[in-house]
Amino acid sequence: MDLEWLLRIFLFGIAHWFLAWFMIQDLASRPKVLGGRKAPWVVLIIFIPCFGSLIYLFFHPQIFHPGSHQK
Repeated sequence: MDLEWLLRIFLFGIAHWFLAWFMIQDLASRPKVLGGRKAPWVVLIIFIPCFGSLIYLFFHPQIFHPGSHQK
């Protein structure tokens, strides 16, 4: 493998774990989530690199606007 590809894979891994950590932290702090269960979201976030985190962001857009949580 070329050094450039190894660097890309490494950076992709770092991005995945950073996003996963951020999303799981947010998921843990929410009282309710779409679908009612948190475990499937954790599996999705961890085992589908980057796309799981992006899907979570898509379904929970209020993460960017914390004051707009519905209670």
